[in-house]
Amino acid sequence: MAEIIKFPKMKLDSPPQSLEELSEKLTEYRTSFSNDVAESLCNLVLVEMVRSGCRFEEDTETFYPSIILLLESIRSLHLQASGIHHPLQDFAEEFIENEEIDKEMIDIGELLE
Repeated sequence: MAEIIKFPKMKLDSPPQSLEELSEKLTEYRTSFSNDVAESLCNLVLVEMVRSGCRFEEDTETFYPSIILLLESIRSLHLQASGIHHPLQDFAEEFIENEEIDKEMIDIGELLE
């Protein structure tokens, strides 16, 4: 008698059937892409900080919340640029007033060039 090997049932993604499904799929894709970009950029920032003398490995638990905040900030900004809401955007709007930002501290024009 032949043995039957059961493979897991995998549901293949079907093409979106409506505009709502298409919108949801697009939001999922953008969110996933933003997560990847945020992780990559966060790693690059941390590498540069280590190169400049920061020693995070000495007490990782102390730095962990700040590293997560950095990651979520990058993720939130990337999602906002894609028109997708992230809870950190609400926090930023509520607690950071435009008048508080020192115009000389950040010259965004130079950053965008």
